[in-house]
Amino acid sequence: MARYEKINIQDLIFWGVACLILFWALGQRGLWASEGRWAEVAREMFLNKDFFHPKINGQPYFDKPLLTYWLVAAASLFTGGLNELAARLPSAFFALVAIWATKRIGRQLWSKQVGDTAGWMLLATYGLVFWGRTASAETENLAAIILATLWYIKRRDGLNFWTFLVFYLICFIGAHTKGLTSVVVPAVIVFPDMIRDGRWKRLFGLGHVLALIIAIAVYICPFAYADLTRGSYAESGLALMFRENVIRFIRPFDHKGPIYLYLYYLPLLLAPFSPLIIMGAVWMLRFYKRLDRQTKWLIEATVLVFAFFTASGSRRGYYILPILPFCALAGAIFIHEANNERWKKIAYIIQTVVLGIAIVIYLCSPAIWPLLEGRMGFIAPRGLRVATFALGVLAVLGWALFKWKRVALARVGFLPEKFAALAICAVVLLGGFFCWQQQSLEKYRTGRKFANTLREQIVGISSSRIGFYHSASANIIFYLKTTEPVKVFKNAQQVLAFVCKGSGPRVLISRRKYLHDFMPLAKGWLSKGIQIGEEIYPWMRRKGRFYVAWKFM
Repeated sequence: MARYEKINIQDLIFWGVACLILFWALGQRGLWASEGRWAEVAREMFLNKDFFHPKINGQPYFDKPLLTYWLVAAASLFTGGLNELAARLPSAFFALVAIWATKRIGRQLWSKQVGDTAGWMLLATYGLVFWGRTASAETENLAAIILATLWYIKRRDGLNFWTFLVFYLICFIGAHTKGLTSVVVPAVIVFPDMIRDGRWKRLFGLGHVLALIIAIAVYICPFAYADLTRGSYAESGLALMFRENVIRFIRPFDHKGPIYLYLYYLPLLLAPFSPLIIMGAVWMLRFYKRLDRQTKWLIEATVLVFAFFTASGSRRGYYILPILPFCALAGAIFIHEANNERWKKIAYIIQTVVLGIAIVIYLCSPAIWPLLEGRMGFIAPRGLRVATFALGVLAVLGWALFKWKRVALARVGFLPEKFAALAICAVVLLGGFFCWQQQSLEKYRTGRKFANTLREQIVGISSSRIGFYHSASANIIFYLKTTEPVKVFKNAQQVLAFVCKGSGPRVLISRRKYLHDFMPLAKGWLSKGIQIGEEIYPWMRRKGRFYVAWKFM
């Protein structure tokens, strides 16, 4: 009974911290970058009562499969409507799922200690928390990959029709969030294990073939229905799936990152535990022959996943997010299984120095803010000043408390003593950044404020009298809540006709970097309108990306 309560306390602490980091103030920040695509597609699905033909501003947008938008739409039923929280809630939930599956794999193949340590390590990685708090399809894709891997591991000694069917259903349903990486990557992961133990022979059985056919049929059904009912809808989901997954891999048309991209981006995603994990990876490669077969599989699978994403012609830093759980597992195995204390001692020293530097910077922040203000003009909000110093103090107190009650805290978190202090500091700093510091900086993010101010100005103006130059912003359209598509002008002559020859109230919106295209032609008319612009601060770079609008009566 005592053991049962002890395990419950450990899990309660872990999942309480995980929920706090991933869900705290999740909907308070305005939409940024590509987040508006998920929110606006879901909004127009409700607006058009059509959930199979995604659109942005009335134009087809099938760049991502349907499920990722359906999840946002479903989340809105629990958040009081479509808002920032609804857009981000699926990402946070599936980040939790990915952590849970990672812990289960660690416990299944190695030990409870390995699984729990890997869970803490994954929870405290920048990549997982960042994307877990961002409206996107990244953590949904990650969760599908790690869930499929977990299912295979639990059922690999009984590879029958039902085992294959569930495996493929997880993969292909996951492919409806981001693409076929959730099918290919799990296959790459389980490949070394199937080859080593001769399980590959089961792939030629009727049960496997039948399961694969059923899963593919399930995958195709939503696309097929969308194509059959698309009417004048100009895009085919299946065609875009082939373009975005196969063509992009072989002959990329964008996102052409250098071949070495992931060598420096992966450590960023793994921060702040990059030193410990990298040292563990080096140890595993150095003593590969001495490792047990499960650890050899983990190393082989991780290398193959890295090679797969590197081999793709299209590369972006976050594409390799699915490798994070396996890196966390590798770090946990190094902590618990490595019998070379010298390697672990060096790793702990490096990791301690890295976190120590971060804590010192936080504690010295009262002296750093004036320097930043003098050199860059950046005036830190009071909340950011308080949060930064307070988090530094909390990290030190956590470290001191661990040193004082070392064994007790290690047992509560079921962590090795040396790692527990590092985990406390990492969770405080990383969780504090996303849950407190980032919220303090919201006053300097002007997109939502600009859009809301503009929405007040367009009351009573039809969508046909609102126009964007060059391209429409999904974020702004989401906040404007227009019921019909707005115009998009592609050249200066169209802007001139809209500004100079129209009648009645009109609104023109553009990024500042495009103003030189039409400003000489319409300068006199623009001066007659009411100008509304995003506030720009001295330290901000790329000022051309900010929006400005004019209202003409």
